[in-house]
Amino acid sequence: MLGLVVKREFTTLLGTRSMRISTAVIVALLLIAGIVGRFLLDDGDETPDPSADLYTVGITTEAAPLGEFLSDTPGVELEDIGETDPETAYNEEDANFEAIVSGDPASPTISSGNSDSPVRDLVVVATAKYITSEDPGASPELVASLDSLLTIQHVDVSEDAISANPIGYAVGMAAIMILFLMTIMGISVLSAGVVEEKSSRVVEILLTTVRPRTLLMGKILGIGSGMLVILLLYLLGMLGGLAIAGLLEDIGNLFTAFGALGIWGYVPMMLVWIILGYFTFASITGGLSATVSRQEDVGAVQTPIIFLQIIPLYVAMYLVPYQPDATLTKVLSYIPAFSPYLMPMRAAVGGVEVWEQVLAIGLTVIAIPLLGMLAGKIYERSILHVGERVKLTSVFKKAA
Repeated sequence: MLGLVVKREFTTLLGTRSMRISTAVIVALLLIAGIVGRFLLDDGDETPDPSADLYTVGITTEAAPLGEFLSDTPGVELEDIGETDPETAYNEEDANFEAIVSGDPASPTISSGNSDSPVRDLVVVATAKYITSEDPGASPELVASLDSLLTIQHVDVSEDAISANPIGYAVGMAAIMILFLMTIMGISVLSAGVVEEKSSRVVEILLTTVRPRTLLMGKILGIGSGMLVILLLYLLGMLGGLAIAGLLEDIGNLFTAFGALGIWGYVPMMLVWIILGYFTFASITGGLSATVSRQEDVGAVQTPIIFLQIIPLYVAMYLVPYQPDATLTKVLSYIPAFSPYLMPMRAAVGGVEVWEQVLAIGLTVIAIPLLGMLAGKIYERSILHVGERVKLTSVFKKAA
């Protein structure tokens, strides 16, 4: 019987004309965006100016002797920061430094938020030129001093994960926004369906052949399966748009942006969290929707659920990137209602290990059946009540 309910909800969702049209329009927009991007990214036959400024590099007074060698490098614009502390200069609000060079010119320190910055190679070359200019005789001491180039220090002075890993942050933002949108769409369809069956009295007929909790579980699974198909269509549209724009081949450059998981570990993990996030919020939504009898009252049920998701969404957007290793961030990321949002963001900025993901997934998997039992009890004791909204206090009194 559960399979029949799942099939019914799945076919109803994907068979809806409005859903088909909206999905087709979004996929078409993604493909059109790829076409537009193709034209915008096409440089034609224009030859780029090799002398164009690509990197702004700050240099302290102590390291200033390297300036004459760095200034001769195409694509580098030097800015003297005097005696200012490199970390302070790098994180100033209006600063746009790729890196700060400080310390002994023969063995400088590079301060930036990107350990793979190409400025390091430029500084190595400039340091070699400086050392050579100081001792053009190529003495054994010179050869020995050139070994110091291999130990040029790089110091991470970025104050947040956005500066340290902008690609990961962008992907993390995209992941949690997709999660939010797919969950909102799913619970909206679910709550509208529950109230429609109740107001039209169809549910009274259905309950003659199926148990209330089985009916609710079938609706959650069926709608969730339909939303997963729609999500996959969106992803195909995104990949198609990237391919048309000529950016798909650059996907390999993202391998270093996701910490221990890697790009091919991140994508399946994101899909797992989208599924778990949907079930976490859909379970309780289905039960609460049974407490109202009119479509006009659905908003009173959906609004608290939406706000319940906005809180972890904002925490993921504004806490994780700035304090990825804070105790509060780690603790919140294990709470089932927060995990679907915080874990994808932590993984994207490189601040989470695989075992942490497994632990958070395990806790969420344990919480979902508990929420399902609670929602099933509310649904069972409210679905046949027509008229005014059923208060939760009366539901639990009946349960007692």
